[in-house]
Amino acid sequence: MTDGWPTALRTALRRGQLLVAEVPAVLPDHRAWIAVYPVRRPAAHRDEQVFTIFHREFDNSYLDSDRCIGPDDGMTDVRIAQAADENALNDVLIGWGIDPGQLSYVHRTDYPV
Repeated sequence: MTDGWPTALRTALRRGQLLVAEVPAVLPDHRAWIAVYPVRRPAAHRDEQVFTIFHREFDNSYLDSDRCIGPDDGMTDVRIAQAADENALNDVLIGWGIDPGQLSYVHRTDYPV
């Protein structure tokens, strides 16, 4: 459950806002982020959200030159997970070594997507 999350982040998540956390990259010439994309379920389940969680790395040369970034073109998906609810989201993040308090609003980061 996200009850232990900072209130502002929990509210943003429930409003459908993208949240991200920068993490160490595997390659020295890359930067990496964990990104949580909330997705509303169809109308029959309007109050429920599912989440897609990406661990992505980006080539610094693409970031530095403001070039278009996409799969296998400056961006690599390290791992991807789906979470059916907030409990599962919390489990994925903790399993990936991310404390939810590390997450931030995307506009406060350099996340390029």
